[in-house]
Amino acid sequence: MHIPTNWTFNNPDIAENFDAHVIEQLPWYPMATDLICHLARCFLQDNAVLVDLGCSTGMITRKLADVIEDRNIKAVSVDNSREMIDNFQGVGKAFYGDMMSLDLYPEFDVCILCLSLMFTEVSKRKQFLRGLAAKTKAGGVIIILDKIEPPAGYLGTCINRMSIKNKYESGVEAKAIIDKELSLCGAQRPATEGLFDQFGLHFQQFFRVGDFVGYIWEHSEGP
Repeated sequence: MHIPTNWTFNNPDIAENFDAHVIEQLPWYPMATDLICHLARCFLQDNAVLVDLGCSTGMITRKLADVIEDRNIKAVSVDNSREMIDNFQGVGKAFYGDMMSLDLYPEFDVCILCLSLMFTEVSKRKQFLRGLAAKTKAGGVIIILDKIEPPAGYLGTCINRMSIKNKYESGVEAKAIIDKELSLCGAQRPATEGLFDQFGLHFQQFFRVGDFVGYIWEHSEGP
């Protein structure tokens, strides 16, 4: 896949090759998405609503196809790239739109954001998470996997080097690693860990590899 100088998902080549590309760049991605789907299964009861925000080509709902069918789940996927929606191979309804526009999708039992929050506008993230929490049905969850700013000091340097090592050892050429990192400048803005511990929500970690972290928040049934 050709990596553009300035990263964008509005690119037919990226959309057509995205699944292979993300696994190449993030060797742990299949395991992480398996964990996400396992958690989703645990909270998807019969006739529940599943929302996948920043769905790309629909890998999450593809992996959940059996539970979506068996439990009559309403699956709604959203992405702001027409090219990704054109290449959607998931299950359920998928449409083009800004996932931060909360009125585009219904209240849900499970909401998944897999590697999508880091491509949103930083100034809108707090309000967006508040809105998502308000749309979560009692007993439902928000599941997020995203890139987080690495810690300061030498530990942050070590984590960055580990990411480079993982990519290189999975077969990515050195130039491709550099090209991708430079391409992401300005397009990808990692969140801070503090973003997920606000408003009394207290997201819990369920996964971590370097500066990629998985969080889950459950809307309890209590007051």
